[in-house]
Amino acid sequence: MLPRVTLAVVVGLVLGSYLPYLPTLSFFLLIVAALTVTAYEGSGTLTATRGVVIYGGLLAGVVAWALASWLMAGSTLVDQAGPEPIRVVGTIVQPIDHAPDRTVLVLTVAQVGEGQTAKATAGRLRLTWRYPDRTFAQGDRVAFTARLRRPSGTLNPGGFDYGTYLTHQGIHAVASVSGAGRVRVLASAPFLSRWGPWRVIDEWRERIHQAALATLTGPALQIYLGMITGERGYITHALRETFMATGTVHILSISGSHLGMVAFLSFFLVKGLCRVMPAPWLQALSRRITPSRLAAGLTVLPVTFYTLLAGSEVATVRSLVMLLLFLLAVWLGRERDLLLALACAALLILVHDPHALWNISFQLSYLSVLAIALVLRRTGEGQDLPVVADVPSFPSRAKRWLREYLWLTGGVTLATAPLVAYYFNQIAWLGLGANLLIVPLAGFILVPLGLWCAVWLLLMGGDVLPAGPIIQALFDSFFGIVSVLARVPGAEWHVASPSILSMVVFYLMLYLAVRPVHGIRSQWTRRVCCGGALLLLGWWGWSPRALPDGDTVRVAFLDVGQGDACVIELPDGQTVLVDAGANYGRLDMGRAVVGPYLWDRGIRRLDHVIGTHPQLDHVGGLPWILRKFTVGHYWGNGVERDGQFYRRLQEALEEQGLVEQIAGEGQTIIASGPCTLLVLNPPARERVVGEQASALPMGRSGKALNNQSVVLRLDCGRHSFLLTADIEAAAMARLSESGEIRGVRVLKIPHHGARGSLSEGWLDRVDAEAAVISVGRRNPYGHPAAAVLTAYQNAGVQLFRTDRDGGVWVTGRLSSPDLQFHVTRDARPRPVRIGPSIFTSESQNLTRIWNQWSGS
Repeated sequence: MLPRVTLAVVVGLVLGSYLPYLPTLSFFLLIVAALTVTAYEGSGTLTATRGVVIYGGLLAGVVAWALASWLMAGSTLVDQAGPEPIRVVGTIVQPIDHAPDRTVLVLTVAQVGEGQTAKATAGRLRLTWRYPDRTFAQGDRVAFTARLRRPSGTLNPGGFDYGTYLTHQGIHAVASVSGAGRVRVLASAPFLSRWGPWRVIDEWRERIHQAALATLTGPALQIYLGMITGERGYITHALRETFMATGTVHILSISGSHLGMVAFLSFFLVKGLCRVMPAPWLQALSRRITPSRLAAGLTVLPVTFYTLLAGSEVATVRSLVMLLLFLLAVWLGRERDLLLALACAALLILVHDPHALWNISFQLSYLSVLAIALVLRRTGEGQDLPVVADVPSFPSRAKRWLREYLWLTGGVTLATAPLVAYYFNQIAWLGLGANLLIVPLAGFILVPLGLWCAVWLLLMGGDVLPAGPIIQALFDSFFGIVSVLARVPGAEWHVASPSILSMVVFYLMLYLAVRPVHGIRSQWTRRVCCGGALLLLGWWGWSPRALPDGDTVRVAFLDVGQGDACVIELPDGQTVLVDAGANYGRLDMGRAVVGPYLWDRGIRRLDHVIGTHPQLDHVGGLPWILRKFTVGHYWGNGVERDGQFYRRLQEALEEQGLVEQIAGEGQTIIASGPCTLLVLNPPARERVVGEQASALPMGRSGKALNNQSVVLRLDCGRHSFLLTADIEAAAMARLSESGEIRGVRVLKIPHHGARGSLSEGWLDRVDAEAAVISVGRRNPYGHPAAAVLTAYQNAGVQLFRTDRDGGVWVTGRLSSPDLQFHVTRDARPRPVRIGPSIFTSESQNLTRIWNQWSGS
């Protein structure tokens, strides 16, 4: 009964999430569900009581989602704060998140402004403090001055929406400060308050954190902090990608597998101690409590301590809830009902946080545990879960353990493969074998040893971790093993994100393939579904690119914040990437935006990559692209820089055996039938190095460097595009005089729409039909300038902006003069207002949702 109610609640939550966009269809489906339940009751298949409970669960899911969304949208924090920097007072309500150069605080805001302008408010804020000079604890009342913003991120076709993610986490505003002394503590919560226990745990975590910093270095430090205290801020992208390639990235964050291993060790340690007790003691103990109950009860302590030490993150707490319910089932003698415990855990989690349904950590952890439960039930392992007794020998036990572990690993890998492909554009096939080695090493050696060192430090004191050299050596060796596995050819297998509809079909076929069946026809159905699921998995792994039709040209301007990135797909199948946004350390636009977009388009080879000029916001993301994709040619403007971002670019070129070809005026990069890609700027010359390069102005005032940007003109039949990078008045005047810019249909507006991106006569000579501004939301430079927007609007040019519209892509056919413009924001459903146009709006939303689900 409980699994059915949980399923009904899940369906209700899904329905509730679409209620603002499809209100009439949602109510129609609720009526259909009511009629269906009534029909089942009338046929005797379902009792009236069960029917009411199940339908009540469906309605409860809809109401829970609506209520949670209303509470999240209820804060007016950003509106009350206004657009300018303002003093903010609030209380820290979550464990502190550390990274090498920053601290992240989550706090509930009580007041904005000061003096007579102070206003009481409410809402949750995420504050990033770069280069902090002090530590904090939960319950601290702090004050700082910053500009508050609504959560946002880049918006691209099929891309990850960071703003929505933060909103679902209950964050109403974000802010950042930099430098010492920017955040002050006004008061600390007393010990005898609700924050007292949490402050003690924060103190423990801080002591372990500082001891780890003083003891460990390199990958050992990153892995230790990630696995023991749950601090993922120290984990570099390079280390994460190494684990990702082997299908073992889950090891780096404390999740169900970590808690499960700790519970496993604790449970069997207690039972083992019971076995070696003197017979009279064991007999006396058994009169009061069984060894299994004692082990289950005592196991609650270490897993709860581990969860608290890890910062009680939402994903870890979810795993703890599932584990505690299973231990409760063991206590009650119902350990065979693992699916029942799992359904109960899911119900508790979703009632507490309905938006967890769309959270990747919940989806992956729940699917993993569900797969384990189904495999155990299928193999009969769950019937004697604690101990396997009467086995003839150790080799036989080892063989059986290996067979069952392969079933478990295979089941988890298969169940989570679609989600991993959807969220990470990767199929971690190597995890099927790698987890056989990595999970036991981490769970039975590294985690217990790391926790023992942490507990010893807390009990005995000190400034360094005990057995520091041993921990360093073990964790370094562990990383070495993972690195070797990651170098297996094809281990890092990137794919296009599967459509939601194909994932639904996959899981339906997987369910039909594993459910208990009887009869020849049912066996045949199982084989067909199993084969279909494997074919789908193979198709996702192949992720073929659509064959070029010889007629379509597509130019996409991606939303990479304050920067440029443009992908060109020509009718003959050739692909060109022009710039790839910035790399801000923890946020690499090449990795976060450009790479996933290319994989979703089925692109694994780039015929040409062009870095228009060596500035961070244009070429910062290129090194990662050069390492992950096959590149035919790399083009630049020949200017060398001293910045770290430029050195990374040169290192990537050298690693891939690429030589920078200097693009100059009049050079043809591509001449393919009716399509040509021509360089219009800079004037042809040799590489700029030495004193010439150092004399170029740096930063955003570097007019000389901007004016040496590579400017490209793409002509495909009757369609033409002008990509202007960051050129300013001098280069624009030269191009205007040359006449090469006439007749352009689509213009990428120079320099993110800055004031200097408009010169006299420029618009008259370009005479474009449409223009795109690649610009970041709320950027500190004031881009795009109001005068620039006004000039283009007065000229009748259709304007698109990546900060407002998200990614913009233009498609045209050689056989037609028409161009089609698409923006990411228009592809998203919009809340429907009750009124005469409700059915029209809902029909448009239905089309948008269908396109999302089908991957159109």
